[in-house]
Amino acid sequence: MHRTISRFLALFLLLLALAICLPGCADPPGEPFSLPAEPPLPPEPGGGYLGTLYYPDNELRFLVPVQRAIPETETVVRNTLEQLVETPQLEKELKPLGLVPLLPEKTVILGIHIGETGPARVDFNSPFLQYDPSAERLVLGGLLCTLRQFPQVEQLKIMVEGDSPEKFPGGTPGAIPLGPECLLNLEVDDALDDYHNYTAVTIYFCLPTPQGRTLYVPVTRALQPVEEHHVAALKELLDGPRKGSGLFSDIPPGTELISLHLEEELAIIDLSAELLTYEGGRTGAENMLNQILLTLVRLEGVGKVQLLVEGEKVTLPEGLDLSNPLEPPAACNYF
Repeated sequence: MHRTISRFLALFLLLLALAICLPGCADPPGEPFSLPAEPPLPPEPGGGYLGTLYYPDNELRFLVPVQRAIPETETVVRNTLEQLVETPQLEKELKPLGLVPLLPEKTVILGIHIGETGPARVDFNSPFLQYDPSAERLVLGGLLCTLRQFPQVEQLKIMVEGDSPEKFPGGTPGAIPLGPECLLNLEVDDALDDYHNYTAVTIYFCLPTPQGRTLYVPVTRALQPVEEHHVAALKELLDGPRKGSGLFSDIPPGTELISLHLEEELAIIDLSAELLTYEGGRTGAENMLNQILLTLVRLEGVGKVQLLVEGEKVTLPEGLDLSNPLEPPAACNYF
């Protein structure tokens, strides 16, 4: 989407990279393909909801959104943030996923204020500042993006022991609220030379985990301004991840977009025959489809996707029937 902002704030956003102002068995042939249903929530006093939390990968390269069951109580915001603090149990749970806690051990939330106007304020104790300064964009970006799932939060002001830090350990000014943009895992197009205006699209790639699972990682690319955001997003997805990023795509190289158009909330996309040369069996097919669906439904006006190959509805070799419109996974990166 187009952003018109001051050059200072644009550079601040782009350089900090994260809006500091992301195998199973084959079915019988012919069975309709359905994406994973939302996993059941464990019973919690007062109910619960599926919250999204952002954790760094263990090499501190990017943030990964994961979904967890959060008790839905009057302190739901606090409950959500507390899921980011390092504990032996959280470390044990995240290690098989190749992820690490966002906030240092012994971090305590001293207070939270979310008003009708102005930025949300979260007050931490001093151990909050003991994170690795080189991971600052991940820490601040992860806090912002985690809180942005609550509709009443647009910006975030971080306090420490009741005061606003002049600077955070990595040098980020403490007086400037974070947000509202949440540009996850930002990559800037080399051709972008005017930071007053740009188009940001978010696309999804795959991250392999130590336990053999696949996590879907959002990457935001800042591009030269374009009018057709949907087309730009899909073309960036088909281009694949940047070399050396640690991410991969199960969409076959050489796959091209033939056409894309919208009919109400249905995106109809026609891709070239190279799409059918994917590898990895059913797992590769599911990764490929989830990448496309997660990318497109983030765009305005898209609720479902009809996938065509060279103008035809298809059934994949594993028997996955794609003749009907698809919806994205109800739960993504759940654990």
